[in-house]
Amino acid sequence: MTDPRMQQIERWLYVYPSWKRRVQSLRAQLNDYPRLRSAFRAIPSFSQGDVSDPTYDATEKRFIIEEQQIQPLLFYIELIENALSILTEEEMALVRLKYFEQKNNTIAWETMYLSRRAFFRLRVVVIHKLFEALGGEFAIIWEEKDSQTRTASR
Repeated sequence: MTDPRMQQIERWLYVYPSWKRRVQSLRAQLNDYPRLRSAFRAIPSFSQGDVSDPTYDATEKRFIIEEQQIQPLLFYIELIENALSILTEEEMALVRLKYFEQKNNTIAWETMYLSRRAFFRLRVVVIHKLFEALGGEFAIIWEEKDSQTRTASR
């Protein structure tokens, strides 16, 4: 499994639980952000100097967190959840043990009552199924990564 796209899927599966926790944490912080409860004051556009309204600053910070942190994570979380929905119970158990709980391979295959060989074969099947569920060869998410790789290598 040397295909970079397959490796990317595995990396996403490993970080998926932390992405979900991060989104929950950011949302909780935004919901309990005290300065956002005050009224927003209009500021004339012809004012000189910097605008130093704490409500404006808080609103700007909220917008940045929502647009630059939460939205990209939600996009990848939704992609992964959609792809995971096609897996069988046994395949989902492998994903849960190996990637979400990050158990040692030996513990995972013993827990699943599989031989070592059957475990690794099932892992390859799962990654290929997820690759196809994410759009296969022609998915836009791969083009995005490929173009970044080409730009970085120049």
